[in-house]
Amino acid sequence: MVREGVLSPADSGEFIAKHAKHVKIIEGGRKKLATEILSSIKANQLQMPDTGADSIHPYKDHPRAVDWVFVVDALNFCFWSKSKEEQWSVNGYTGYYALEAALNRAIKEGVEIANPEFYSKITKEQLRDIMKGDNNIEIPLFDQRLSILHEVGSILLDKYNGTFETCVKEANKSAVNLLDIVVSNFPCFRDEAIYRDQAVSFYKRAQILVADLWNSFNGASWGEFEDIDNMTMFADYRVPQVLVYFGVMSYSDELMDKLKKDVLLDSGSEEEVEIRGCSIHAVELLKKSIEENIKEKDLDLKAPNSSLIDYYLWCYRRKHAKEVERIPYHKTLGIYY
Repeated sequence: MVREGVLSPADSGEFIAKHAKHVKIIEGGRKKLATEILSSIKANQLQMPDTGADSIHPYKDHPRAVDWVFVVDALNFCFWSKSKEEQWSVNGYTGYYALEAALNRAIKEGVEIANPEFYSKITKEQLRDIMKGDNNIEIPLFDQRLSILHEVGSILLDKYNGTFETCVKEANKSAVNLLDIVVSNFPCFRDEAIYRDQAVSFYKRAQILVADLWNSFNGASWGEFEDIDNMTMFADYRVPQVLVYFGVMSYSDELMDKLKKDVLLDSGSEEEVEIRGCSIHAVELLKKSIEENIKEKDLDLKAPNSSLIDYYLWCYRRKHAKEVERIPYHKTLGIYY
């Protein structure tokens, strides 16, 4: 889970939180959210807010279901726009769900978007047709997405028999092993930065790829990972927003002013790294708080792992968008989230 000289996501989060100047983790807010999440845990499962998007998720019984999940997460980055009037949307969906809707539509139309034989050589025109939205707005970072499809498709063909299933088999039911395989062999998933002269990692898309397989297959078959609890949250731009909304994190006045003015934060900049790193550590502490609550109250419940907490917070933002939007989220142009 750790590349040589690079801190793991969990260790990176702790290191960044310890040295952060612009972002703070607040104990009172963390305990309050831990209590709220605990109240949502029923029958050993964290109750996910219904976002009404089940119909566009990858189908686990599709012949290329594993490759479908892989393609989704290879392209799962940067959906925001400065103006809500200029958002890329597909069939009424925006953001990540617009991507799922576009790929779902393509597969229903017989386009082999889950087959690296096809997308390793996909043309601009073909991808533009697949990503066609409800209006004339193009999906952000179109050229980078085209390049990534060529990159990951070629790697699967050259090293993994043309399917991500080979990577999953090699991982031998280990989430940590699969994360290593992905980060080591697919450069576009290598989400790292330098902070205080230390190499740190977030691996948002690589970790969410593992967790999406686990979630899509209900922890069985292609989604059976014995160490899934070793994954951290997925450091993007929406979950930090929710953490600030709940008072688990706070931003300096200077940083908050930048976010309110829609000032772009460069990928790898001090403020951007602190937002993402502190989010990881905040969720790790949140998980510990929930575990302690369960133990103190002697409840017959299993504490959710960081992936489930992330899913819950991300879905919470989707369901309560109007309330949460009073907190600005940071904006960074890049391929990592």
